[in-house]
Amino acid sequence: MKKILLAAALMAAAVGANADTKMTIPSVDEAQKNGWEALWGDYKYGYVMPENYMLVDNEDISLQLNRAANVATTCQVEGYDINLQMGSSLGRESNTAVYMLDQVYDGIKQPYAVLTLTPKMNGKITYTYCRGKNGNTTMYVWDTSANDGVGAYISANSSFFDEGEDGAYSPIAHTVTVNVRAGHTYWIFGAEISANTDFYGLEFIPYSSPNYAAKATGKTEMVIPSVETAQANGWEALWGDYKYGYVMPENYMLVDNEDISLQLNRAANVATTCQVEGYDINLQMGSSLGRESNTAVYMLDQVYDGIKQPYAVLTLTPKKNGKISYTYCRGKNGNTTMYVWDTSANDGVGAYVSANSSFFDEGEDGAYSPMAHTVTVNVRSGHTYWIFGAEISANTDFYSLAFTPYSDAGYNTPTGIENVVTDTTAAPADGKIYTIDGRYAGTDKAALTKGLYIQNGKKFIVK
Repeated sequence: MKKILLAAALMAAAVGANADTKMTIPSVDEAQKNGWEALWGDYKYGYVMPENYMLVDNEDISLQLNRAANVATTCQVEGYDINLQMGSSLGRESNTAVYMLDQVYDGIKQPYAVLTLTPKMNGKITYTYCRGKNGNTTMYVWDTSANDGVGAYISANSSFFDEGEDGAYSPIAHTVTVNVRAGHTYWIFGAEISANTDFYGLEFIPYSSPNYAAKATGKTEMVIPSVETAQANGWEALWGDYKYGYVMPENYMLVDNEDISLQLNRAANVATTCQVEGYDINLQMGSSLGRESNTAVYMLDQVYDGIKQPYAVLTLTPKKNGKISYTYCRGKNGNTTMYVWDTSANDGVGAYVSANSSFFDEGEDGAYSPMAHTVTVNVRSGHTYWIFGAEISANTDFYSLAFTPYSDAGYNTPTGIENVVTDTTAAPADGKIYTIDGRYAGTDKAALTKGLYIQNGKKFIVK
């Protein structure tokens, strides 16, 4: 049933308000018509896009190129015919704060692209890039408005895939998904002063879109043990009664196969009361860190310091290069950040690869029931990652985690794409109602709980 999201429903959403927005790089023909400079003296190589060029400006987002930048027709990944060449003054796996655009541009040897994104509504972005086989890189998203204007990284995604067994594969595009907040300003840029990264595209999906709640899927998917399993093993009942859930024991191995190991560190609550409809069990996550933090975490004891409940902190060790997607929700009673910290980066100094903040309980989003947020980020073979939520005393539901190796056919598929039917026939006007994640909900609107639904190809809200 999860594949019942019909294309007609998606098209209905796309033509109305709060539609998904895709960035389009201007063609070489358009560059010639506008008289933009040819790249390396010949338009067959591409062109130079002028400074302050507005790539997108609609009711959902504005996306602007800051300074002039190369647009190339020679792409490192088969299937793409044009790309923005991106770079910056920052190195790979850096968490250096960037307070001025001049700092990002300092020393760049080519006119590489740095983008400014300003969402006009809450949602998520998905962007696609590749550094090719001749080098590894990091792509950064810096929220200039976070922490009352101090700023914070929300993504510092590193793809290091040109060694070992991955050397047998042609370059593949890497896709990252991260949340963005209405009214905030973000800088999007690549690593390296003198070696460009292909940037193929960006899509913005508002919180109100039927495509927002894509689930984490992959070759290896984490399974939270059932209450029945907990009872059979004699694990402690949550709050004295198994109807609420149980307490998973410390050092529990959630996954250990040829692809990854994923371990719970200390004992943690597993609850059956979920903040998002459609999920029946979750890990309760938290940590000593607050929301929108970039505080370095060098010891697990630091992450656990002061936690008032047995909240989950996970340790992930990939055995192959690839990507993870994870799904979580804090509910309508508060906002939060979910962190992925690479303990092995920077020669063991460590670095964030994701500090995803979802702040969606104000304004027009108040009309919607809580939805699960899904983040996608790359992970490296042999590195060790800590995955944890914000807040000492307020838990975050953690529903799922999935890993897909670089060598898998599904690596270059955006997360959750298999949850959407791409049939272009019209949706039947049969009165059937579905949730936005594709579950059949009957035909009687009066019997529905609060939330966003699709009927006969059109969205509607039950308040």
